[in-house]
Amino acid sequence: MTTSSETKALVAGLTTKPFKEKKRWTVGEIVTMAVITVLVLIVATPVLYALVNSFRSYAEITADPMGLPTTFNFDNYVQLFQQTDFGEAVLNTLIITVVTVVLLVILVPMAAYGIERVGGKAGRFLYLLFIAGLMIPFQVRMIPLVEAFNEVGLYSTLTSVILVHLGGAASFGVLLYSSFIRGIPMDVEEAADVDGAGRLRTFWQIVFPMLLPATSAFVITQALGLWNDFFIPLVFLDSSSAGTINVAINRMVGLLTSQWQLIYTGAILAIIPSVAIFAGFQRFFVKGLAVGAVKG
Repeated sequence: MTTSSETKALVAGLTTKPFKEKKRWTVGEIVTMAVITVLVLIVATPVLYALVNSFRSYAEITADPMGLPTTFNFDNYVQLFQQTDFGEAVLNTLIITVVTVVLLVILVPMAAYGIERVGGKAGRFLYLLFIAGLMIPFQVRMIPLVEAFNEVGLYSTLTSVILVHLGGAASFGVLLYSSFIRGIPMDVEEAADVDGAGRLRTFWQIVFPMLLPATSAFVITQALGLWNDFFIPLVFLDSSSAGTINVAINRMVGLLTSQWQLIYTGAILAIIPSVAIFAGFQRFFVKGLAVGAVKG
C-alpha cells in the first residue's frame, strides 16, 4: 500500500506540466528579425518625425529640426484648414478616389466577363489590347491626353483625373478578373441560363459574388493608389484648382521659404486614411492575393 505522502507525490507528478526547453533562435531567424527591424525603422522613422514636427511651430522646427515639441497643441491642424485650401483638396481627393473605385468595380469586371465568356476571338484581341496598355508608360500618353482634354474643355477638372485613372487601372483590372473568371465553372452559368437568366443578371447575381476575393484586393490596391497619387493630379489640375492632398502639400514648399509645420501636419493627415483602409481590410486583401495566386 502507498502512504498518503507517496500518493500526494504521485498526484503532484501527474499534474505538473512537463518542462519545456526554451526555444533557441537559429542564425537564419536572427538575421531575418534583424532585417525586418531595420526595414521597420526605415519606414517608421519619417512618419514619426513628421508626427512629432506636426505639433511644433515654424520657429521651433527651423531652430532645431531634430528637437521635440515643447508643448503638444493642435494649432497647426487648425491653421492648415484655415490658411490653406487643404480642406478642398481633401474633398477633391475623396471624390476622385470614391468615384473612380465605384466606376472600376462596375465596368472592369463586366469587361473581363465579356472578354472571357462572350468575346470569342475578338475577346482574345481585346484582352491583348488591354495587356498592351500595361506596357505603355504614362509619360508617353501624358502630353496627348493633356491636349485632348484641353480641346474638349475637360482639362483642370476632376473628370479628367478620374478618366485618366480609369484608363490606367482598367488594364490591370481586366488581367486580374480574367484570371478569376477562367476558374469559375461554366455549369453554374449554364444552370442560370436554363432558369431564364440573361447575361447581365447571370453576371451580377451569380458570377460577381464569386469574384469577391479579387474585388476586395482590387479595390484596396486602387483606393490606396488613388488616395496617394501625386503625379496625375499635378499634371491635369492647374493652379486654379486646390488639387488633391499631395498636390496641396507640394504647393506649400516654396523656393525661399516653406511652411514646414503645415507640411508635416498635412502629411500626417494624408497618411491616416491609407493606414485605416489597409488595417481595416487587410484580411480581405491578403485573402484576395492568396486566392489569386492559386488561380494563377
